[in-house]
Amino acid sequence: MEREKKKTIRLPSGRTIPAIGLGMWYFGEDAGAYYRETALIRRALEIGYRVFDTAQMYGGGGAEEVLGEAVADCRGQVFLTSKVSPAGAGYEKIVAACDKSLERLQTDYLDMYLLHWRSACEACFDDILEAFRDLKAEGKIRDFGVSNFGLTDLKDWYSHAGARETAMNQAYFNLVHRRVERELSPYCRKKKIPLIAYAPSDVYPSAYENGVLKRIAARKDATPQQTALAWLFARENTGVLVKAPTEDALESCFAAQDIALTSTEIAELDAAFPV
Repeated sequence: MEREKKKTIRLPSGRTIPAIGLGMWYFGEDAGAYYRETALIRRALEIGYRVFDTAQMYGGGGAEEVLGEAVADCRGQVFLTSKVSPAGAGYEKIVAACDKSLERLQTDYLDMYLLHWRSACEACFDDILEAFRDLKAEGKIRDFGVSNFGLTDLKDWYSHAGARETAMNQAYFNLVHRRVERELSPYCRKKKIPLIAYAPSDVYPSAYENGVLKRIAARKDATPQQTALAWLFARENTGVLVKAPTEDALESCFAAQDIALTSTEIAELDAAFPV
Protein backbone atom coordinates (compact mmCIF):
# COMPACT_ATOMS: atom_id res chain seq x y z
CA MET A 1 0.00 0.00 0.00
CA GLU A 2 1.02 3.60 -0.49
CA ARG A 3 2.13 5.14 2.78
CA GLU A 4 1.24 8.57 4.04
CA LYS A 5 0.75 10.44 7.28
CA LYS A 6 -2.13 9.14 9.38
CA LYS A 7 -5.40 10.98 8.87
CA THR A 8 -6.63 13.63 11.29
CA ILE A 9 -9.71 15.79 11.69
CA ARG A 10 -9.97 19.29 13.09
CA LEU A 11 -12.34 20.38 15.85
CA PRO A 12 -13.72 23.95 15.96
CA SER A 13 -11.23 24.74 18.72
CA GLY A 14 -8.40 24.01 16.30
CA ARG A 15 -7.44 20.81 18.07
CA THR A 16 -6.68 17.91 15.75
CA ILE A 17 -7.45 14.30 16.59
CA PRO A 18 -7.00 11.02 14.71
CA ALA A 19 -9.66 10.46 12.06
CA ILE A 20 -10.08 6.80 12.98
CA GLY A 21 -11.76 5.68 16.17
CA LEU A 22 -12.89 2.39 17.66
CA GLY A 23 -16.58 2.10 18.51
CA MET A 24 -17.70 0.27 21.65
CA TRP A 25 -21.15 -0.80 20.46
CA TYR A 26 -21.79 -4.38 21.70
CA PHE A 27 -18.98 -4.12 24.27
CA GLY A 28 -19.88 -4.73 27.91
CA GLU A 29 -22.97 -6.79 27.22
CA ASP A 30 -21.51 -10.13 28.35
CA ALA A 31 -19.67 -10.28 31.67
CA GLY A 32 -17.88 -13.38 30.42
CA ALA A 33 -16.29 -11.35 27.63
CA TYR A 34 -14.80 -8.71 29.95
CA TYR A 35 -11.17 -9.87 29.75
CA ARG A 36 -11.34 -10.55 26.03
CA GLU A 37 -12.77 -7.09 25.37
CA THR A 38 -10.26 -5.25 27.55
CA ALA A 39 -7.47 -7.19 25.83
CA LEU A 40 -8.84 -6.20 22.43
CA ILE A 41 -8.86 -2.52 23.38
CA ARG A 42 -5.29 -2.77 24.66
CA ARG A 43 -4.30 -4.38 21.39
CA ALA A 44 -5.95 -1.48 19.59
CA LEU A 45 -3.76 0.88 21.61
CA GLU A 46 -0.67 -1.07 20.53
CA ILE A 47 -1.72 -0.79 16.89
CA GLY A 48 -2.15 2.96 17.22
CA TYR A 49 -5.81 3.67 17.98
CA ARG A 50 -6.27 6.69 20.21
CA VAL A 51 -9.94 7.64 19.75
CA PHE A 52 -12.54 5.49 21.49
CA ASP A 53 -16.29 6.02 21.29
CA THR A 54 -18.79 4.64 23.79
CA ALA A 55 -22.19 5.53 25.25
CA GLN A 56 -24.21 5.47 28.42
CA MET A 57 -26.58 2.90 26.89
CA TYR A 58 -24.00 0.46 25.47
CA GLY A 59 -24.24 -2.64 27.61
CA GLY A 60 -26.16 -0.66 30.21
CA GLY A 61 -22.94 1.16 31.07
CA GLY A 62 -20.84 -1.98 30.73
CA ALA A 63 -19.03 -0.71 27.65
CA GLU A 64 -17.82 2.33 29.58
CA GLU A 65 -16.56 0.08 32.37
CA VAL A 66 -14.63 -2.13 29.95
CA LEU A 67 -13.13 0.87 28.18
CA GLY A 68 -12.26 2.62 31.42
CA GLU A 69 -10.37 -0.40 32.69
CA ALA A 70 -8.52 -0.88 29.40
CA VAL A 71 -7.22 2.70 29.14
CA ALA A 72 -6.78 3.47 32.84
CA ASP A 73 -2.99 3.43 32.57
CA CYS A 74 -2.83 5.72 29.53
CA ARG A 75 -5.75 8.11 29.95
CA GLY A 76 -3.75 11.14 28.85
CA GLN A 77 -2.90 9.49 25.53
CA VAL A 78 -6.45 8.79 24.38
CA PHE A 79 -9.50 10.74 23.24
CA LEU A 80 -12.65 9.47 24.92
CA THR A 81 -16.14 10.17 23.60
CA SER A 82 -19.31 9.11 25.35
CA LYS A 83 -22.95 9.78 24.60
CA VAL A 84 -25.92 10.53 26.83
CA SER A 85 -29.39 9.20 26.05
CA PRO A 86 -31.99 11.97 25.60
CA ALA A 87 -34.89 10.09 27.23
CA GLY A 88 -36.34 12.50 29.76
CA ALA A 89 -33.33 14.72 29.23
CA GLY A 90 -33.11 17.69 31.51
CA TYR A 91 -30.34 19.63 33.19
CA GLU A 92 -30.08 17.46 36.31
CA LYS A 93 -30.30 14.18 34.41
CA ILE A 94 -27.58 15.20 31.96
CA VAL A 95 -25.22 16.20 34.77
CA ALA A 96 -25.95 13.04 36.75
CA ALA A 97 -25.47 10.85 33.67
CA CYS A 98 -22.12 12.49 32.95
CA ASP A 99 -20.94 11.88 36.51
CA LYS A 100 -21.85 8.20 36.23
CA SER A 101 -20.06 7.90 32.89
CA LEU A 102 -16.95 9.47 34.37
CA GLU A 103 -17.06 7.00 37.25
CA ARG A 104 -17.44 4.01 34.96
CA LEU A 105 -14.66 5.28 32.69
CA GLN A 106 -12.33 5.88 35.66
CA THR A 107 -11.60 9.43 34.56
CA ASP A 108 -12.36 12.97 35.68
CA TYR A 109 -13.09 14.33 32.20
CA LEU A 110 -14.42 13.37 28.79
CA ASP A 111 -12.83 14.70 25.63
CA MET A 112 -16.22 14.73 23.89
CA TYR A 113 -19.78 14.35 25.22
CA LEU A 114 -22.61 13.87 22.74
CA LEU A 115 -26.38 13.84 22.82
CA HIS A 116 -26.98 10.34 21.42
CA TRP A 117 -29.99 11.29 19.32
CA ARG A 118 -32.51 14.08 19.14
CA SER A 119 -34.73 14.60 22.15
CA ALA A 120 -38.45 14.38 21.42
CA CYS A 121 -38.84 17.69 23.22
CA GLU A 122 -37.16 20.56 21.39
CA ALA A 123 -37.70 22.77 24.44
CA CYS A 124 -35.27 20.46 26.23
CA PHE A 125 -32.46 21.69 23.97
CA ASP A 126 -32.00 24.72 26.20
CA ASP A 127 -31.61 22.56 29.31
CA ILE A 128 -29.30 20.13 27.53
CA LEU A 129 -27.10 22.91 26.21
CA GLU A 130 -26.98 24.59 29.59
CA ALA A 131 -25.88 21.30 31.15
CA PHE A 132 -23.26 20.73 28.45
CA ARG A 133 -21.86 24.24 28.84
CA ASP A 134 -21.72 23.97 32.63
CA LEU A 135 -20.02 20.58 32.44
CA LYS A 136 -17.49 22.11 30.07
CA ALA A 137 -16.91 25.09 32.36
CA GLU A 138 -16.32 22.69 35.27
CA GLY A 139 -13.77 20.73 33.26
CA LYS A 140 -15.79 17.51 33.23
CA ILE A 141 -16.00 17.59 29.44
CA ARG A 142 -13.66 19.26 26.96
CA ASP A 143 -16.19 19.55 24.12
CA PHE A 144 -19.77 18.58 23.33
CA GLY A 145 -21.78 17.70 20.27
CA VAL A 146 -24.57 15.59 18.84
CA SER A 147 -25.15 12.23 17.21
CA ASN A 148 -27.72 11.02 14.69
CA PHE A 149 -28.78 14.59 13.88
CA GLY A 150 -30.09 15.19 10.38
CA LEU A 151 -30.11 18.57 8.70
CA THR A 152 -33.40 19.73 10.24
CA ASP A 153 -32.31 18.49 13.67
CA LEU A 154 -29.01 20.31 13.44
CA LYS A 155 -30.60 23.56 12.27
CA ASP A 156 -33.07 23.41 15.16
CA TRP A 157 -30.19 22.71 17.55
CA TYR A 158 -28.19 25.69 16.30
CA SER A 159 -31.19 27.97 16.81
CA HIS A 160 -30.69 27.66 20.57
CA ALA A 161 -28.27 29.67 22.67
CA GLY A 162 -24.97 27.96 23.31
CA ALA A 163 -25.15 25.63 20.33
CA ARG A 164 -22.37 27.56 18.60
CA GLU A 165 -19.94 25.65 20.86
CA THR A 166 -21.00 22.35 19.25
CA ALA A 167 -17.92 20.44 18.16
CA MET A 168 -19.09 17.27 16.37
CA ASN A 169 -21.93 15.39 14.71
CA GLN A 170 -21.99 11.63 14.24
CA ALA A 171 -24.02 10.16 11.38
CA TYR A 172 -24.69 6.92 9.53
CA PHE A 173 -22.45 7.22 6.48
CA ASN A 174 -20.52 4.90 4.20
CA LEU A 175 -19.74 4.30 0.54
CA VAL A 176 -23.19 2.84 -0.12
CA HIS A 177 -25.28 5.00 2.20
CA ARG A 178 -24.36 8.55 1.18
CA ARG A 179 -27.53 10.53 1.84
CA VAL A 180 -25.72 12.78 4.34
CA GLU A 181 -23.69 14.22 1.46
CA ARG A 182 -26.74 15.89 -0.04
CA GLU A 183 -27.19 18.53 2.66
CA LEU A 184 -25.95 17.43 6.08
CA SER A 185 -22.25 17.19 5.27
CA PRO A 186 -22.14 20.64 3.61
CA TYR A 187 -23.94 22.12 6.61
CA CYS A 188 -21.42 20.57 8.99
CA ARG A 189 -18.61 22.10 6.94
CA LYS A 190 -20.38 25.46 7.09
CA LYS A 191 -20.47 25.17 10.88
CA LYS A 192 -16.85 23.97 10.89
CA ILE A 193 -17.66 20.76 12.77
CA PRO A 194 -16.35 17.35 11.73
CA LEU A 195 -18.77 14.69 10.57
CA ILE A 196 -18.03 11.32 12.14
CA ALA A 197 -19.16 8.34 10.07
CA TYR A 198 -20.34 5.36 12.06
CA ALA A 199 -21.18 1.92 10.61
CA PRO A 200 -18.69 2.52 7.77
CA SER A 201 -18.82 -1.14 6.75
CA ASP A 202 -22.58 -1.58 7.09
CA VAL A 203 -23.21 -2.25 3.41
CA TYR A 204 -24.86 -5.08 1.50
CA PRO A 205 -22.29 -7.87 0.86
CA SER A 206 -22.52 -7.59 -2.92
CA ALA A 207 -21.22 -4.01 -2.70
CA TYR A 208 -17.73 -5.40 -2.13
CA GLU A 209 -18.06 -7.30 -5.42
CA ASN A 210 -18.49 -4.08 -7.38
CA GLY A 211 -16.07 -4.13 -10.29
CA VAL A 212 -14.83 -0.56 -9.86
CA LEU A 213 -14.20 -1.05 -6.14
CA LYS A 214 -12.42 -4.37 -6.66
CA ARG A 215 -10.24 -2.95 -9.44
CA ILE A 216 -9.13 0.04 -7.36
CA ALA A 217 -8.56 -2.19 -4.33
CA ALA A 218 -6.34 -4.52 -6.36
CA ARG A 219 -4.38 -1.55 -7.66
CA LYS A 220 -3.76 -0.43 -4.07
CA ASP A 221 -2.92 -3.94 -2.83
CA ALA A 222 -5.85 -3.61 -0.43
CA THR A 223 -9.18 -5.28 0.21
CA PRO A 224 -12.45 -3.77 -1.06
CA GLN A 225 -13.42 -3.17 2.57
CA GLN A 226 -10.23 -1.18 3.20
CA THR A 227 -10.73 0.79 0.01
CA ALA A 228 -14.28 1.71 1.06
CA LEU A 229 -12.84 3.04 4.33
CA ALA A 230 -10.15 4.94 2.42
CA TRP A 231 -12.92 6.63 0.41
CA LEU A 232 -14.40 7.90 3.69
CA PHE A 233 -11.02 9.10 4.95
CA ALA A 234 -10.70 11.13 1.75
CA ARG A 235 -13.83 13.14 2.61
CA GLU A 236 -13.18 16.62 4.00
CA ASN A 237 -12.89 16.69 7.81
CA THR A 238 -14.60 13.32 8.15
CA GLY A 239 -13.81 10.85 10.90
CA VAL A 240 -14.56 7.14 10.88
CA LEU A 241 -15.71 4.93 13.77
CA VAL A 242 -14.95 1.30 13.01
CA LYS A 243 -16.34 -1.84 14.57
CA ALA A 244 -13.52 -4.37 14.83
CA PRO A 245 -14.24 -7.49 16.92
CA THR A 246 -10.89 -9.18 16.20
CA GLU A 247 -7.22 -8.22 16.11
CA ASP A 248 -7.11 -8.85 12.37
CA ALA A 249 -10.03 -6.48 11.86
CA LEU A 250 -8.35 -3.84 14.03
CA GLU A 251 -5.20 -4.00 11.94
CA SER A 252 -7.04 -4.06 8.63
CA CYS A 253 -9.17 -1.01 9.46
CA PHE A 254 -6.21 0.95 10.80
CA ALA A 255 -4.15 0.21 7.69
CA ALA A 256 -6.89 1.68 5.49
CA GLN A 257 -5.60 5.14 6.44
CA ASP A 258 -2.48 4.40 4.39
CA ILE A 259 -4.40 4.03 1.13
CA ALA A 260 -3.99 7.20 -0.91
CA LEU A 261 -6.81 7.41 -3.44
CA THR A 262 -6.32 9.71 -6.41
CA SER A 263 -8.97 12.25 -7.35
CA THR A 264 -9.77 10.09 -10.37
CA GLU A 265 -10.25 7.00 -8.22
CA ILE A 266 -12.49 8.90 -5.83
CA ALA A 267 -14.57 10.13 -8.75
CA GLU A 268 -14.86 6.57 -10.08
CA LEU A 269 -16.12 5.34 -6.71
CA ASP A 270 -18.52 8.27 -6.46
CA ALA A 271 -19.98 7.28 -9.82
CA ALA A 272 -20.11 3.57 -8.95
CA PHE A 273 -22.00 4.29 -5.73
CA PRO A 274 -24.12 7.38 -6.45
CA VAL A 275 -25.79 9.43 -3.73
